[in-house]
Amino acid sequence: MSPFTPVPTESIAHAGEIALVRRLLVALGAAAPAAPEGPGDDCAVLAENPAPGRRLVTTDSVIWGRHFDASVSPEDAGRKLVNRNVSDIAAMGGDPTDAVLALLMGPDVSAAWLEKFMIGVGQACLSQGVKLAGGDLAKMPAGTFAASLSLTGFAEKPMLRTGGRAGDFVYVTGSLGGSILGKHFAFTPRVPEGRFFAAHPAVRAGMDLTDGLGKDLPVLLPPRTAALVDTAALPLSADCLAVATKSGLTAVHHALNDGEDYELLLIVDPAGADGMESDFAKRFPEVRLTRVGRIVPAATGLDQGALYDETGEPLAERGFDHFATDSTGN
Repeated sequence: MSPFTPVPTESIAHAGEIALVRRLLVALGAAAPAAPEGPGDDCAVLAENPAPGRRLVTTDSVIWGRHFDASVSPEDAGRKLVNRNVSDIAAMGGDPTDAVLALLMGPDVSAAWLEKFMIGVGQACLSQGVKLAGGDLAKMPAGTFAASLSLTGFAEKPMLRTGGRAGDFVYVTGSLGGSILGKHFAFTPRVPEGRFFAAHPAVRAGMDLTDGLGKDLPVLLPPRTAALVDTAALPLSADCLAVATKSGLTAVHHALNDGEDYELLLIVDPAGADGMESDFAKRFPEVRLTRVGRIVPAATGLDQGALYDETGEPLAERGFDHFATDSTGN
């Protein structure tokens, strides 16, 4: 289902901005509270920090033809926009709170399609405890649609990307690869799991997996280190195996490169790793947690910031690159 309509009377241009905003607020429902906490004033008036801790803020977008297409329903596209932002908050052990939304679109966007998109946004906001505080509409050339969400959150103790050391273990939640078959829009952000990891003393660093393990893991490596990846231990999804069968590439390649896994990637102190695994299994019995590698000194002859398999062979895969000429997604 395309956002665009060849019928002028069904477009947002025909609806008019004021009437369109009213329709979108109805579509959002309880996810958009009344002013001043929600849309209606020049700025929303947000509540103070709910408890001692740190405020978080992130922003992310979805773009027609890049992050979703006609194979994705407008409701799913709206949910994806919210949930990929929530995943950033989850990666730091936080809870999402308030958001503002910017819609940038051509005048030929279908008003009915946009309502469905906003229904998805509202559903995801309510599911994740997010209040949509306001936003903006902007006109773009015909045939274009993009939505950008800025989301705030709160964490008692944010989990950062820094803190890893040589000798630490590498873990991932869930399974990897093949997200193009559906996970890229149908996923649940790891919010409670992120809180668990941020509070656990054995966890030194973490982030969410959006660009693939091949690109994201090097981000967590401290200076003068590399990582050995146990490729046999990688938790391959069924979709990863299916995509590999069609592509002719290995499942490991897809697990490292596909991106949009929206799982958590952790660096863990070996001294507390077994205890952390046990604690996690008790708290989240239905969520897979896998040790997939370890950090080693680059002084062993390995290149700084690079990934290798357990035999010391380089892993050339480097994950998703947003600005590569052939990049599509993320």
